[in-house]
Amino acid sequence: MGFWQNVNELTLEDFRPGIRSRAEMGDGLVMACMEIAPGNEDAGHQHPFDQCGIVTDGKIEMFIEDERRVLKAMETYFIPAGVFHGWKTLDTPVKILDISVKQG
Repeated sequence: MGFWQNVNELTLEDFRPGIRSRAEMGDGLVMACMEIAPGNEDAGHQHPFDQCGIVTDGKIEMFIEDERRVLKAMETYFIPAGVFHGWKTLDTPVKILDISVKQG
């Protein structure tokens, strides 16, 4: 809790198949650093909270509604609540720092 040194040097734990992460959770906010293995995909979903983040290493293809982009290190995304979005990793792992409202 508190401070992270370098997000690209954090010790990450298995979260889901192909995704390792570390998260800090407050009363209403989640900050998560995730490393996603190549060849993974989220075909799309939506949720009732805003979400934003920054790619810290690698590349990821993301879509927000009808807009699709390949994001690389130091590029950001903002996803308004209720908007359909998803991603897919390319041929190398990607690390992202993701911020969202805590659920439940």
